[in-house]
Amino acid sequence: MFPAPLLSALRELSALPYENLSKIVAFSRGGNMESTLGLASDWLEKSRDTGAGGTCFSLTWWLRDRLRANGMECAFLMGDKGRAVNIHCGLRFDWEGRSYLLDPGYMIFDPLLLPEAGLSAAAWVSPNQVRLEDVPGAGVWRLWSGPRGALKQRFDFRRAAVGEEEFLAHWEASYALPMMRYPVLNRIQGGAQYYLQKRSLLVRTPEGGTMAKLSRPELLDAMQVTFGIPEALALAALDVVVRADGKFFEK
Repeated sequence: MFPAPLLSALRELSALPYENLSKIVAFSRGGNMESTLGLASDWLEKSRDTGAGGTCFSLTWWLRDRLRANGMECAFLMGDKGRAVNIHCGLRFDWEGRSYLLDPGYMIFDPLLLPEAGLSAAAWVSPNQVRLEDVPGAGVWRLWSGPRGALKQRFDFRRAAVGEEEFLAHWEASYALPMMRYPVLNRIQGGAQYYLQKRSLLVRTPEGGTMAKLSRPELLDAMQVTFGIPEALALAALDVVVRADGKFFEK
């Protein structure tokens, strides 16, 4: 149904984790490493070599460029979460008269139909159910996800696409977001989700989920084994986090 280059690009991205550790380290050094890597055509290859991944901005940027290189057009969409605006992003991809959301930053590696006329569209992205809802009065597509029967509102994607210059400005601004003060990692593997925020690790399968608070050794182990993060990057990011919050491992 969908063009092979699109499906291939999504499969390639699915091998990488979502991780903000690279950004934490880059920001602490006064640099902008992720933007530099994200703007490079070989960003994915470098990420595969190092084991690092990226956040929604670098994942989305790379996917946009890969599609354009294969003659396919798409547009940047910015996502809000309540009053926190422009903290997420995705792509609108038009194909055979329909529009779809591409959202690699939220670890969704299948095109999701963008509904119209106040309707909604649902999909199963193991281990979660996903629903996109058209909200005409707000001019957004609302993304919900979670276990069956317990979906939570995640992001509002504004229907109006943004240009490249605005997208890059939001990317730059993302380095100063509150989430840059602690680790956030996400991965879908074998139909299971592994989500780490601060010291809490959620493991969710279609049968249910478990949550555990990790010690420093457990956290470093999870970063490397569960998410494939290089040891040097994990150590450097934790050093930044602990220097900023000396009680990080006491909370």
